Amino acid sequence: MAEYDFKLDLRVENNSHTQLVRRIPPGSRVLELGCATGYMSDYLRRERDCYVVGVEIDRAMARKAESVCDRVIVGDVQKGHWRKSLGDERFDIITCADILEHLRDPVGLLKTLPKLLNHDGRLLASLPNGAHAALRLELLEGRFSYEDTGLLDRTHLHLFTYHSLRELFTRGGFRVEELSYTFHDMADSEVKNRLQRLGFEVSERGLALFHTPEAAAFQFIVSAAPDSEVSAEDFPALTDKPMASSMEVYRNLLEALHQAGTTAATRLEMVEERDRLLQEQQEHLTTLHNIRDQLTTHGEALNKALQETRNGLNETQNALAEESRVRGELEKRVYALDTNLQSINQERNRLTRELQRLKEHLGHVLNSRGWRGYMALTLPLRVWRNLAPHLKRLLHEPRLLLIWGREAGRLWKAGGISAIGNRLAAKSTPTYNYSLWIRDVEPVGLPTREVIEALNERSDAPLISIVMPVYNVDEPWLRAAIDSVMGQTYHHWELCVADDASTEPHVKRVLEEYVRRFKRIKVAYREKNGHISAATNSALALAVGDYAGFMDHDDRLAPHALFFIAQEIVLNPQAELIYSDEDKLNEEGVRCDHYFKPDFSPDLMRSHNMICHFGVYRRSLVEKVGGIREGFEGAQDYDFALRCLREIDPRKQVRHIPWVLYHWRAIPESTASGAEAKSYALDAAIRAVKDDLNVRGVEADVTESDLIEGMIRVCYRLPERSPLVSIIIPTRNGEKLLRQCIDSIRNRTEYDAYEIIVVDNQSDDPNTQAYLSRLENEAGVTVLHYDHPFNFSAINNFAVEHARGELFCFMNDDIEVINPDWLGEMVSHGIRPEIGAVGARLWYPDDHLQHGGVVLGLGGVAGHAMKYSPKGDRGYMGRSVLIQNYTAVTAACLLVRRDVYDAVSGFDSEHLAVAFNDVDFCIRIYQQGYYNLWTPYAELYHHESASRGAEDTPEKQHRFSREAAYMLEKWGPLLARDPAYNPNLTRCHEDFSLNWKGVVDGID
Repeated sequence: MAEYDFKLDLRVENNSHTQLVRRIPPGSRVLELGCATGYMSDYLRRERDCYVVGVEIDRAMARKAESVCDRVIVGDVQKGHWRKSLGDERFDIITCADILEHLRDPVGLLKTLPKLLNHDGRLLASLPNGAHAALRLELLEGRFSYEDTGLLDRTHLHLFTYHSLRELFTRGGFRVEELSYTFHDMADSEVKNRLQRLGFEVSERGLALFHTPEAAAFQFIVSAAPDSEVSAEDFPALTDKPMASSMEVYRNLLEALHQAGTTAATRLEMVEERDRLLQEQQEHLTTLHNIRDQLTTHGEALNKALQETRNGLNETQNALAEESRVRGELEKRVYALDTNLQSINQERNRLTRELQRLKEHLGHVLNSRGWRGYMALTLPLRVWRNLAPHLKRLLHEPRLLLIWGREAGRLWKAGGISAIGNRLAAKSTPTYNYSLWIRDVEPVGLPTREVIEALNERSDAPLISIVMPVYNVDEPWLRAAIDSVMGQTYHHWELCVADDASTEPHVKRVLEEYVRRFKRIKVAYREKNGHISAATNSALALAVGDYAGFMDHDDRLAPHALFFIAQEIVLNPQAELIYSDEDKLNEEGVRCDHYFKPDFSPDLMRSHNMICHFGVYRRSLVEKVGGIREGFEGAQDYDFALRCLREIDPRKQVRHIPWVLYHWRAIPESTASGAEAKSYALDAAIRAVKDDLNVRGVEADVTESDLIEGMIRVCYRLPERSPLVSIIIPTRNGEKLLRQCIDSIRNRTEYDAYEIIVVDNQSDDPNTQAYLSRLENEAGVTVLHYDHPFNFSAINNFAVEHARGELFCFMNDDIEVINPDWLGEMVSHGIRPEIGAVGARLWYPDDHLQHGGVVLGLGGVAGHAMKYSPKGDRGYMGRSVLIQNYTAVTAACLLVRRDVYDAVSGFDSEHLAVAFNDVDFCIRIYQQGYYNLWTPYAELYHHESASRGAEDTPEKQHRFSREAAYMLEKWGPLLARDPAYNPNLTRCHEDFSLNWKGVVDGID
């Protein structure tokens, strides 16, 4: 293919390449099909400042073209694979310089090109004329010799005449707007001699037939636009004016020809007409010369600026050369590391095999008689070694023996040896392999290809705008972030980027590369750095989607993120705000620190930004609140979410997707790596919560939590007149516990507007009866007698009928107050109109957590969150120490307003006499539209079930099973999917560890 390796000489007017290049406007985006070595591309980029992508089948020529093209694709233009490399790129000009005649199916190629053109794009093509005078003479002479080059190039599969050219472009779906040609006329003497040798009598009319436009045209030059409605009648006529820019050349050529008769006269008229046109052009040229002189001064200034730019470019090129050198060194290191990794893998496999062999050997040893004998002989020594530290402690604190004994007895009665085992296991925090969970469990329930395609093809599939502010981010992370959007399985999206005046040059280079290749990516370049809030708003201004999702410039979306968002929107059209679970990427790119969130919890939201990422908002809502507010940088997304939440009904219009759809980049300067990374973030968050409460008209103090760094505590103010609280305490033969409970209330409670109502359930213990008699005579205490079999629900309902308080605090007689402000804290929440039941943080006497909220479905019907965790343990994502909403809390210490109690008609005494009555009570409150709440700032000891005893008789166990079955039948779906929990977390343990069963449709 060496004949296609030459330099382009634009001084030759009568040349197809010259004519094609002249028709390409400066600055165009050009796709050159059959670019060969890039001789046209070189000129277009160098002289016309065009962006050029070449396609070439010959790899050797393509390698040469790479140095002069912006990009070169190696491929056969007749096959579709090369088009995939273009992505969503579109072009102003597509050139087909002498390639259509080489193709088996040129019409097929033409039909694919409109998809690659912009709406005003053009196709430029050149094709040899199969009806040229030279070919006509050869046919008359009885020969048709194919040559290496020329009109009869041996690689030509087609020869086109004027009429077949019209058919080609009409069938290909292009309207030809300009048809011209290069020419090669033959002298009359040569035509006459060859005709006479064939025995023809030559006339002037006969000679003229060899000088018509169809005979003189050497190569056709076509400029066409896509038009699916074009017809053959729209094709331009072939005139005797080949090229407007080549009149002078044509005239000079005609003078050299031997002319005769009518043919010569016709040509002379043609030349005179063109001389007149040339005169007009000369006059225009004079005017242009005057303008050129005026621009000379400006040109000198521009040349000076250009020289300065070139100097800067040289510096950039030197930097790129250094970068290339460093990259080469890194590639060598990567290769060496890969080699080492292979060696390590081989060694690991060897060690694995050796470990297996040793395990088998160990198994034989452990099963041997000798080992069993050794273990029997050393048993006393091993027991002594384990007990020695505890015995030493007992010598200093003998009372521990009594405490441990009571605890072991209680656990034995509650659940036998397994309860004791769980209690001991709770001393240590279980560690789960999140990476293994990602590999084995996360794929369960992911959408199938058919489901994804069905959603993509829906007519109501929403357009989602991804909003990304960018500033000086490292190039690999920026590319990873954009690529994670490009890799979405859901197709209806756009990426809106705002560069906040980045000073790192690679940022703009990378963004322009993606914009050039993909039309769904939009970029705004800010002239001045305005920080993240202003930059986010600039990106938002580009968005036209139905919903807007917010993404940081160094984070990643999960591949199915937008699929799950779009699916949620289609299933819940009323959704205004959608958020998902999230995790982090450490500096090695490994996923860690998963945050499996509950459904929307207003009070958890005021403890920290639980929505965060991936947050998607209806765009009309974003516009309503005015976008991101400046002045809250560091917590701008927190402030934005709080302002949006004020405009919607969170119960109906906030949706949570229990999938990890977003991966934070946990780097030292990012808030994902810890609250200390951006110290101003917490201050901004506190101001955002304060502002939200002020706008809502709520009086509260907002401070950093004293239980966990980086989180928030909202302390709601009590009214000037303290509402009366009726503390209701059922008891039976529990004199010591009841005395301890009431004494702790009286001695350790700062809130003084309360009354105590003790309900005696058939006590026959003399000490208890004596104590109750004494209480009846004390101010502030009422003793009621319930002379029926034990029914917790009925007892409390009975007590409410005699209570005077605006609020009721249901309390077990085995409760002991710890902190003085426990009741004030509970009341401050209980009087909030949106709050239903309020629960407290209850501890076992050994300072292990007994109640941190109730999780529905845990262990069957319900269980206590993070039970047995030690004091100081903050729990999963701080949930042991944050004020938050649970679907249920325990009635061992539960506060509720009278109007809320009345709204649900109290406890269910008919079906739930003993177990789960508090869970049922709270669920009914929740379904009335209230939020139940748990606070860690009301702390009490709970000597659990000390008065009633364990479920250790057949009658009690039968009753428990009956009440559990009732709960499952009544609240089955809610127990299977607690809104205050997450289906990715276990329902087998209380520690919020991972669910290893997998999640399908949000249900484990």
